[in-house]
Amino acid sequence: MSFRDALGRAHGRLFDRKRLAMLLSLTTLLTATLTAAPPVSAATAVIDPDVNSNAQTGWYWLTNATPSQVGTIVGNGYRIVSIELASSAPTFSVAYVANSGIYARGFWWYYGLTAAQVGSYLNANAARPTDIEPYQTASGLRFAVAMIANTGSAGKGYWWYYGQTAAQVNAFVAANNARLVDLDRYETASGDRFDFIAIPNTGVDAAGWWYYYNLSSSQILSALITNHARLIRMDRTASGGFDVIMVNAPAAKEWWYYGYSGTDISNLASQKGARIGYLDSYVINGTRYFTALLFSDTNAETSRIRDLVSSKMTGSWGFYLKKVGGSTIVSLQPDRVFEPASMIKIVHAVTALRQVQNSGGAVTLASPISWYVAPTDATRYPGPFNYANPDGTQNDQADRDTCAYDSSGNALTSVKYVDPLSTILNQMLRQSDNRMTDALLNRYGFAGINATASLAGMTRSHVYHRIGCPSKSSPQPWRDNELTLRDAGKIYEGVENGTLLDTTRKNTLYSDLVGGTVSSTSPLGQMITQEAQAAGLTPTEITQFLNNTTSLSKGGSYDQCPTSGSCNPGDVVSRTAGGTIWIPFKSGGAISNQAYVWGRYFNAQFNCTIASVKAGTCAGMINESAGMGTIAVEMYRAVIKQAVATW
Repeated sequence: MSFRDALGRAHGRLFDRKRLAMLLSLTTLLTATLTAAPPVSAATAVIDPDVNSNAQTGWYWLTNATPSQVGTIVGNGYRIVSIELASSAPTFSVAYVANSGIYARGFWWYYGLTAAQVGSYLNANAARPTDIEPYQTASGLRFAVAMIANTGSAGKGYWWYYGQTAAQVNAFVAANNARLVDLDRYETASGDRFDFIAIPNTGVDAAGWWYYYNLSSSQILSALITNHARLIRMDRTASGGFDVIMVNAPAAKEWWYYGYSGTDISNLASQKGARIGYLDSYVINGTRYFTALLFSDTNAETSRIRDLVSSKMTGSWGFYLKKVGGSTIVSLQPDRVFEPASMIKIVHAVTALRQVQNSGGAVTLASPISWYVAPTDATRYPGPFNYANPDGTQNDQADRDTCAYDSSGNALTSVKYVDPLSTILNQMLRQSDNRMTDALLNRYGFAGINATASLAGMTRSHVYHRIGCPSKSSPQPWRDNELTLRDAGKIYEGVENGTLLDTTRKNTLYSDLVGGTVSSTSPLGQMITQEAQAAGLTPTEITQFLNNTTSLSKGGSYDQCPTSGSCNPGDVVSRTAGGTIWIPFKSGGAISNQAYVWGRYFNAQFNCTIASVKAGTCAGMINESAGMGTIAVEMYRAVIKQAVATW
């Protein structure tokens, strides 16, 4: 028997009429209702968007949820696109979309229904089912069902059946030019049976498609490649295979996964910039695993950048660009919490400058701030931007990375040095000096620093520990500091729009951040030149454009041992950055700089030593850095195109 014969039948297999009649007589065809689509003149039919669209939408998902919990999310304006049994209680695994935009439908859902009740609700609501889940109870077979109003552009013919053998499913599909959109297997005393939902494979719904029974993951991949297809259903069988439906209409970009935890699925959806369009769960040895189909849920520009660099990136990574006072331009994982390293020092700086701003002159940039120094470090700095070692060498990173506390949390020396606040801020932001950062933390406390974050609207960010210090030097239990790209954008936007700092203090902050006018030889400058030339700008105009493009930022980096396993090799690497960029637009011939807040990060683990990462010889880190370098340019391209078009 061939691979395809052994694993299932495509919808095109033919059956003679006599055999078809015999097969159909072997089962009771319950709720075998065909609802005709409305006349074309009433509305132009559309493809169901649930597993066929990448249009951005709000979405939600629940696992092992009670019916009450399922209904709560529905009450918040979400529509069920996938409902699968999680336990006999019953509880359900559910995926939703916001019931708005192209996804808006009249909608109902029910559970615990007999087949006759399903049919009654479909008729009463003038609806058609989009997902039907059969499950056995002490009272017999019951169904959970999601249905939509079968009217207007969403109206189309459909069938649904249950109690079918695989042969009967095959026969029905072949005889009716029907296309399966849902297929569920369940156990009975007579063996496995199926329920299914099908639609006519005609009009806007016409597509090449295939379905298979009990495929392994490798066989699914092979079939997808052979058929140039994508999945729309993927149900795990008791034997560990999968019943699948696939179509070759590549209307939606998707990813498919199985054998992952709920946390894994959430992280994958976040990393891909995707929504969960179909979900199933199963339990093995007491542990719940998930099968999920994820559909891209980002704007076109975000998707372009993601797809451009995804082959290079590992671990967790993201990027974000938002116009100050305006909309988000690109956004991948804007709300994913990450360890920011020194990127979060912007909060310490704004805290200090707000005290200067609000103290009525009692605190100024000249106010003395004390700080500890490790005994082996240089006693003083020779200048505001140069660091000296005892041997007199300049610009050494060792001093600024040194924590003033030992592994027990005790200060390494009782001697304190004093510098004006202006120097503390400058050294912390420009040189990322951990000792200067700690001086501000000692002055304002964790509560004071976090109060600034809260004031800025940073709802998912928190300073928990002393940056660059042993865990014992911070409040226990020790926790990573937390930041999101959206939250970083909020504090930079609050500075730029004047809600956090007045003009004087804002300018002080900007003078201490890293960056400045974009160089024509930098990767960003080269991209700007490319886009400006394409728009027809003269060399003089290009120079003027570059001279009016400014970027200021605060970055961070960590190289750490993994939480388990050897650190030699084994390096957890974090690279972070966030700030503000000003891009020149023209209006009426005058230049108007528009401000955008931005951020990007990655956190990944490489099978390399820390030394090789720092030396630039770790292959994984080289790829990751190249990907992030591409992001650092491409995240601005759409805005640069808009700006040069105004010149």
